[in-house]
Amino acid sequence: MQEPTARTWAWAIDPREVMWCLTLTRHITPDEVLDRYGASSRTAQLLTRRQATQLDATERVEGSVLRVGALEGWSFCFEDNGVMGRMPGPLSALSQDTETLSILRGADGMNGFAHWRDGQCAERFEPGFTAPPSPHPWWDAVQQRIDPSEGSIPVLIAVLEAVSHHTGAVLSADTLTGPLLTVILEEHRRTPDPAPGPDTARAPAQGRLLGPALPASSPRPFTG
Repeated sequence: MQEPTARTWAWAIDPREVMWCLTLTRHITPDEVLDRYGASSRTAQLLTRRQATQLDATERVEGSVLRVGALEGWSFCFEDNGVMGRMPGPLSALSQDTETLSILRGADGMNGFAHWRDGQCAERFEPGFTAPPSPHPWWDAVQQRIDPSEGSIPVLIAVLEAVSHHTGAVLSADTLTGPLLTVILEEHRRTPDPAPGPDTARAPAQGRLLGPALPASSPRPFTG
């Protein structure tokens, strides 16, 4: 893995970026990522980021533009101005028989991180705020990087550094701007959120946390 630098993550905190959402899932293919979101991989087109933006403006549907690719044994999905990658339905489906990481830069200034495993939310929090219920290894890893005693860095870069350390993958600006499999997924077609069960949600911590941990949807076999 190349050693990340401050320039590597500059895209993440670019003030021109209103919001974005990123998921990374271990050992499934980009086609499977689209299928687990609820999109059809058969309709995906290979588009640059500029072309994807133009497609979004042309179609004008209520939904999200999903752009997927592969990095070091992980597949990622990136959304400009979309939040499907933080929703329990897609995250539960993505993480079946594997693990998924979700990072959100929110338009309202609220950022988010979640770690899902085998269809269940293992940890979720807003970086820089109160820790979630223990154990919270991801919060610890991020907090260590934004601790002033260690040399403070922007919170989203701290998250991406922790994710890169775990995955061995670096999502660069060149990868994001280049051609990726792209599809528009309408909101009503995305993988629905499972109904909450009595024992599925973890107790909330103080601070601003993301949505509830929810049970898994039906698993899909790994074919990659």
